[in-house]
Formats: sequence, structure tokens, C-alpha cells
Amino acid sequence: MARKITQVFDSFVGKASHVFVVLAGIQIVLMVFITTYGVVLRYFFRRPEPISYELCTIFLLWTFTFAISAVERLDQHICADIFIQYAPDSLRNFLKNLLTPFLGLIFSIILTWQGWRVAMYSLRINEKSMSVWAEPLFPVKILVPICYGLCTLVLLNKFYRNISSYLFKGGSANP
Repeated sequence: MARKITQVFDSFVGKASHVFVVLAGIQIVLMVFITTYGVVLRYFFRRPEPISYELCTIFLLWTFTFAISAVERLDQHICADIFIQYAPDSLRNFLKNLLTPFLGLIFSIILTWQGWRVAMYSLRINEKSMSVWAEPLFPVKILVPICYGLCTLVLLNKFYRNISSYLFKGGSANP
């Protein structure tokens, strides 16, 4: 029963991460076209417009938050392992497979919780940006807790798998 639940959870997290990383890729392509549009208007037609800069800034935030769960799930994030490479294997395995996902889990839980609080406050007061376009900020801010919520699920899954492997295979958490 627990194995079935774990498989369903893995499948959900994998599919959601994949959808989010595809959305991040689409937004990168959109940023290219929007930036090109802004550059053409500014330098060829001498008509600067602020909307392309605003949209690219929003998409840049969304691209990062959309991609973070997939990067964490695939274990493709940047690791600063300059000093840890000299540590014994058991310490290196403990740090990489248990402590790091646990600390990341705490960090992403806090970001999800506080991001939700900030997004709901933005919705309640109908917060708008101070730019010329004056776009509503709730849609921008709500994606932070949604994406970090998925990252929390990815880290929870990783931590559960690593702690299970560590406990049941005698201390070698190598999934």
C-alpha cells in the first residue's frame, strides 16, 4: 500500500515538474520575442515602450520559479562542493542525501508559507505595480508559493527516499 502511494506521488511530482519546466521553456521563447519587439521599437522606430521590459521581468521570475522543482528533481542544481570533496564518503553521503534535502525542505516550506501570505495580501489590497502599465501584482506573486509548493513536494519525496534508503540499507543513502 505504501509503495503504491509512493509511486502515485512520484508520478504526480514528476508530471507536474515536467509541465512546469515546459512552461519555463515557453516563457524563455516568449521573452526572446518580447525583447526583440522592444528593441525594434526603441532603436529602429525611436518609440520606447515600457511593456516589454515589464513582461520580461515578470517572465524571468516565473521562469525561475517554474524550473526550480524540475532542476531539484533531476538533481541538476549548482553544487558548491569545493571543501566537501575531501570529506569521508559517509559524511559526504549524509550531507548530500539527508542534510541538504532536509534544509532545502525547511527553506521551501518557509518560502511557500510566506509567499502565500504575501500573495493573499496583494489580492486583498488589489496591489498594482508602480509602472506605467500598472499591472496587478497578485498573478505575479501567487506563482511563487505554487512553484515552491511543488519544490517542497519534490524535496519531501527526495528526503523520504533518501532516509528510507539510509535506514534500510545500513547508512548508504545512494538512491
